[in-house]
Amino acid sequence: MSDCPRYEENRKECPCTSNYCARWSRCCECIAYHRRMGDLPACLRR
Repeated sequence: MSDCPRYEENRKECPCTSNYCARWSRCCECIAYHRRMGDLPACLRR
């Protein structure tokens, strides 16, 4: 799932400060990860 067709658009909008994360700007991977962890990603905490 690392080939995200909207990666460039997501980069412009991603509010996450953890830009070192492998899931940064790959929203579907990020949300799935945080859901498994029982947490919300930064984009949903606003």
